[in-house]
Amino acid sequence: MDALVTDAQIRWAVAGVRALGRAGLEVTAMASSRAGAGLWSRFAAAREVGPDSVASPREFGAAVARVAARHGPLVIYPGHEEAIDALFAADLPAGATLPYSGARATQTFRDKSALAGFAEEAGLAAPRTHVEATAGELAGGGVPLPCVIKPTRPGTALATTRLIDDAEALSALVSQLPDDEPLLVQERAGGALIGLALVVGRDGRQVARFQQVAERTWPPRAGGSTVARSTHPDLALAERATAMLAEAGYWGLAQLQFMTTDRGHALIDVNTRFYGSMPLALTAGVNLPAAWHAVVMDEAPAQPEPYRVGVRYRWLEGEMIAAFRGSPKLLFDRGGRPRAGAMWVADDPLPSALLAAESATSRLGRRLRGRGAKAA
Repeated sequence: MDALVTDAQIRWAVAGVRALGRAGLEVTAMASSRAGAGLWSRFAAAREVGPDSVASPREFGAAVARVAARHGPLVIYPGHEEAIDALFAADLPAGATLPYSGARATQTFRDKSALAGFAEEAGLAAPRTHVEATAGELAGGGVPLPCVIKPTRPGTALATTRLIDDAEALSALVSQLPDDEPLLVQERAGGALIGLALVVGRDGRQVARFQQVAERTWPPRAGGSTVARSTHPDLALAERATAMLAEAGYWGLAQLQFMTTDRGHALIDVNTRFYGSMPLALTAGVNLPAAWHAVVMDEAPAQPEPYRVGVRYRWLEGEMIAAFRGSPKLLFDRGGRPRAGAMWVADDPLPSALLAAESATSRLGRRLRGRGAKAA
């Protein structure tokens, strides 16, 4: 085997299985149940079931070690954020390789509280940080409003960035969190969400790059892209971002997200794994996972390949959620025919159907549990 993709029950991990398989690599897909969509991809050469990386990280790491010993040597690509931590902590066998330069450089960019410093040193803008505090400390208010509140690291009680408009919203949020939950309070940046995906070589040069702009997100102004399109790369932005990553000793895949401020494009997040709208890059002509694998194997291409601009992407589930929560016109306003979807791929239909079914049943289950709680 060449690669192992974990958490293959989630859509971006499935996209990783597909992308690596399209590059001619033998891929083992590992999911938390036999219904995991990635197990049923035609691009999966082997299939494994193991503990969930979020619910049981230690058991997950041990299971990955056993799979790697059985199928290796191979490179292990984590799907969930929590899987990254679990894999760095696991006792992996010889021949099992993580696709990172090391834990220190990788963790550096997963800590949102440190991003501003790295961005500014590289000549990039960053949102202004008002305060870094615990939920208990924020309970009394006293922060500039409106603002954005983020988890400082992945895998904490606050799963996503939240927009806070007023004191009531702030109080409601912190009351749902543990008092010791570490939070970052920043200015609210406006403008479009820009995604810049880079694969950085071991020598610090760009191996692959892809840029997109979100036309709609869910949640609005604080979530992932529901409608996006590929754009020409901002070469100056890409160079500064590459320099930032390389200076910290990081190589491999990094998807950087920017929003507009009065100081230019501000870096708000860095993903060091497969990400939700990655199918857009593949459809436009950039196989980011394949380029990442080439870097790991020290076989990186000479320079980034060109890609098609204006290719559109749609995350239909996100659009449907927004429609049900007050914006029904979104289902009919497609803004041009999308050529890439978050789940559906014509030549690999079974995982697409399983992802759609899992999404529908989990949403129905949450609704029924909510109604049951209200009835009680």
